[in-house]
Amino acid sequence: MKLFGRTDYYDRSEILRKAEKYRSHGRVRKAIREYEKVLAVDPHDIEVHSKVGPLYIRAGRKDQAKASLKRVILWYDKQGYVEKAIAMLRLALTLDRRDLAAHLRIADLYLSKTLEGDALRHLEGARRTFRRKWFLKEAILVEEKILSFAPDNFRAQVWLVRRLWKAGRKREAGERLWQMESQWALRRNKRYWKKSRWLLFRHAPSLPSYWGYFISLFISPVAYGPEKRGRFPS
Repeated sequence: MKLFGRTDYYDRSEILRKAEKYRSHGRVRKAIREYEKVLAVDPHDIEVHSKVGPLYIRAGRKDQAKASLKRVILWYDKQGYVEKAIAMLRLALTLDRRDLAAHLRIADLYLSKTLEGDALRHLEGARRTFRRKWFLKEAILVEEKILSFAPDNFRAQVWLVRRLWKAGRKREAGERLWQMESQWALRRNKRYWKKSRWLLFRHAPSLPSYWGYFISLFISPVAYGPEKRGRFPS
């Protein structure tokens, strides 16, 4: 097969050998050119995309890097190569650390292997990425994802309530606070129950909510009855 209209014949193995030689010597652009010869013949060559993607990053060619990594991630995901898919997703995050879909997909892949601790640690890192006020939507989705598989994660409960409140979703935040107060009272977890009552007072200050928090300092956990629940703004 002729390549690019020249008299050279296409030899994939030889091209890859040269590309690897250039790559190992740090000659990134020359290695890319060799890999692109293969992609010109077969744009779906996953092996080559997996090798050229990181080189595109080193060369500052972000668009090409994203395109190659996307192909590789989808293929690894489809084939069930979880560890490789996660590695490529992490590499993709070096191009855009605020790629929410990539963060959530990494968590899902960990969960598919019942690695809840790894999923949680990754999402806790994503939490720091989306801490700024203009990323409220993303931050809320991160906390909701954590609570989808770790519903007793108190830190995620608190972060979600705070972000819902900042996003103007005050009624939803309030409902979650009532659920937290009841949940931790039933679990007899005084620390979290007392914190939940403090948050209720903070977000819906009133004499009853203050008194509820104050007496929580001295009594065992007991949930508010329905008649004592305050109202949150919509």
